[in-house]
Amino acid sequence: MKNLSLVCLLPILGLVASPAVAELPNMEEGLWEVTTKIEISGPTKKEREYTVKHCITKKDIERGKGRMHQPDLRHHSCQVKDYKVVGNQASWNIVCGGENPIIGTGSVTYSGTSFAGSTKLTIGKKDEEKQMSETFNGTRLGPCPQ
Repeated sequence: MKNLSLVCLLPILGLVASPAVAELPNMEEGLWEVTTKIEISGPTKKEREYTVKHCITKKDIERGKGRMHQPDLRHHSCQVKDYKVVGNQASWNIVCGGENPIIGTGSVTYSGTSFAGSTKLTIGKKDEEKQMSETFNGTRLGPCPQ
């Protein structure tokens, strides 16, 4: 599944901000560790868990780049729609076209030095679809290394 590598990078889409969004996530700058668990339905159910670390600056958060390891969507026909930050929560929809289309929703709750969220995605062409769910959480480890 070609889009699987893209999908494996989507868990923090909730951290994407669009220029129209006035509110910023309640997220402190620094070194973050994010753990993501992915489950894909189907005859051969697949599960995967991984952890990554990212340094996020205040400027990144303000520019909407506090998204940890969000993919470069310019190389995929994906759009994040209806992104909203209300209080300490963000929610969004995602739509990707192409050979293996993806549609889904996600949400995340922030608390300054941590966040937790999930996405639910449908991947593939009609009658060949697979369901994918992701749960993710992040913890601020401290300041970014110099």
